[in-house]
Amino acid sequence: MRRRVGLSTRIVAIAVVIVLVVALAGYFLLQQEAPVERELRVAIGIDMDTVDPHMQTTTLVFNINRHIYDTLVWFNEDGEIIPWLATEWSISRDGLEYTFKLRQGVKFSDGTEFDAYDVKANIDRWLDPTVKVPTRSQLGPVKGAEVIDKYTIKIILEDAYAPFLAALANYLMITSQEAIEEYGNQSIDEPVGTGPYILKSWEKESEIVLEANPNWWGPELKIKKIVWKIIKEAGTRESALLAGDVDVAFLPPAADKEALENNPDVDIYIPVTNRILFVGIMPRGPLENKLVRQALNYAVDKEAIVNEVLFGLGIPADAPIPPHFFGYAKMDPYEYDPDKARQLLEQAGYGDGLSLKMIHPTGRYLQDKEVAEAIQAYLSRVGIDVELETMDWPSFVQRLLKPLDEVDYDLVLVGWGPGVADAHFTLYPQFHSSQMIPNGLGIARYNNSEVDQLLERAMRELDEDTRRDLYRQAIEIIWEDAPWIFLYTQRNLLAVNKNVKGVFIHPGGEMFFFYSAYFE
Repeated sequence: MRRRVGLSTRIVAIAVVIVLVVALAGYFLLQQEAPVERELRVAIGIDMDTVDPHMQTTTLVFNINRHIYDTLVWFNEDGEIIPWLATEWSISRDGLEYTFKLRQGVKFSDGTEFDAYDVKANIDRWLDPTVKVPTRSQLGPVKGAEVIDKYTIKIILEDAYAPFLAALANYLMITSQEAIEEYGNQSIDEPVGTGPYILKSWEKESEIVLEANPNWWGPELKIKKIVWKIIKEAGTRESALLAGDVDVAFLPPAADKEALENNPDVDIYIPVTNRILFVGIMPRGPLENKLVRQALNYAVDKEAIVNEVLFGLGIPADAPIPPHFFGYAKMDPYEYDPDKARQLLEQAGYGDGLSLKMIHPTGRYLQDKEVAEAIQAYLSRVGIDVELETMDWPSFVQRLLKPLDEVDYDLVLVGWGPGVADAHFTLYPQFHSSQMIPNGLGIARYNNSEVDQLLERAMRELDEDTRRDLYRQAIEIIWEDAPWIFLYTQRNLLAVNKNVKGVFIHPGGEMFFFYSAYFE
């Protein structure tokens, strides 16, 4: 009897063990089948125009590509410059030489090793006049680079340049020497970087897929794949987020800001950006007359656009740079005054009105199409008939970058948002005559020798009080000349699934990075 009981007990025990083993095996099998982290899906309004690290023209495209490429230095959450591909640096007393010690053991996505020769190749290409580098001026008076040893590089400037480190953090994305030798002055279309992700696929006008770079030198990535879905309509991007089809939506409709704030399943970010929105005025025909350009400014109610079209997500412009920039100087704003606009048009000889054409993108800026329509309506009230042409971003950029004698429009709604909140990074590329399209990105083709001199002096001046005064003088002239319809500084609007945490917001307020993100 005892033997039977013992046998039964052993049978039950064995059965329990078998059940546990099967259960554990099933559990571990499920764990192996489940991804370490599900992909992050991000809805954006425009497609990329290039993956070349030196041919970038707009912040959102840079935002995507900065996940592929690294810079020598970078920013922390407080906007302070921190080591990145460079681990330390020193600056000569005269401010003309910057010597960087480079991080060792870093590999590009193709497996080649990163070293000082790669940095020199990137500097050389940046300076090569046969290479199209739209933001070339942002690195300032760089003269060249010298390899000290395999992991030490010296960058030499022609003149002192106060914001040089910040410029490096924002603009010089590093690719391999081999890629530069392969593509030369042609556009790099197969990116090779040291960044956290690699470009897996790009289906134009549909989606951009990034996958974790197995050679990434930084902390382990929680997000193994990022799918950037191109969804042009703001409302559709929002609907995709609320339906769970995407995890992040760039620039959902401003009108829905409050509803999104109150949605328990959504987190929103609303930082002030470095981007100023404006209408660039082509300096030809009637628009060569300063009185006409001033009339356009008085004809548009910027306060109403911010409050009624942007739902408060903007700051009306009282200078050609945002109010939080170093070098900002407040001007008397162009208040909404249609009577004064008509008076100025009459004085300029255009009392019977004008017919103009304005191009604008859609999906690139907050409510951009609606802002363009509002401007059209305001100008019509003072006798200016405006034909609007709405464009996708790549086509818009192609039209934007044509020389003035090939331009077939009069006005262009666009934004400028440098990575550094310093007057130089907006005033020099937009208002120095050397930066007129096609040589740079000076959209209004502005040409004023006095402003040129002031901006050149300010760029080289290391005393902050003197720099501020130089920028104030330049801003006063630009404001009076009115090469733009000065609109507003944009606030950003990003809506995110509440389970997505660890998003890094660039100090410029407009770029969002996911190499530190994870699902909660």
